[in-house]
Parts: sequence; structure tokens; C-alpha cells
Amino acid sequence: MELMQTIEDTNKSLASNIALRNAKASLSDAAELDGLLAQVETHFVARGDAANAVDLSKQSRTLTQKIIQSVNASDFDTATDAATGLSRTCRTCHTFYKKE
Repeated sequence: MELMQTIEDTNKSLASNIALRNAKASLSDAAELDGLLAQVETHFVARGDAANAVDLSKQSRTLTQKIIQSVNASDFDTATDAATGLSRTCRTCHTFYKKE
């Protein structure tokens, strides 16, 4: 699915930009991810039989918002922790749903 590849690429860019402490690029990536993850959430809500995926999408969006707040506060350590959590959440969802 092209959407998932875009999410993966944007997530990698986000992690890199956070490590570089590039606030502008980090905020841009995080905002883009939030919109993309909203699409994923909508997809799995409509599907109706993927409550776990809906929950993971919501967790991912919460982590993305934490990244935005942290970067806005120039707290790149917390942003890094949230980005790590976001990557883990994505991998967890892929374990169950990537083959679809």
C-alpha cells in the first residue's frame, strides 16, 4: 500500500530530523504523519474488524502530537523518545496487518 510506504519514509525522515535537531523539518514531518495516520485510522474504523489497528493508529497519533509539543518546546530528547515509541507502534501494527 502506497500510503504505508509514505508513512514509513516520513517516519524515517522525522527520526533523522529530530536527531539533527531540525525543528522546522521535524514539525513538517510530524504534521504530515498525523494526517497520514488519520487516514490509516479511518481505514481500519471502516473495515470494522480491526479494533487493535484502530487503537494502534490512535496511539501513533498521540505520539505524533507529543513529538510536535516536544519539538515546539525544543525538547528533542522527549521528541526522540516519542519517535522511538512511534516506530515501535508501527512495527506492532505491521506484525498483524502488513500482509493485507
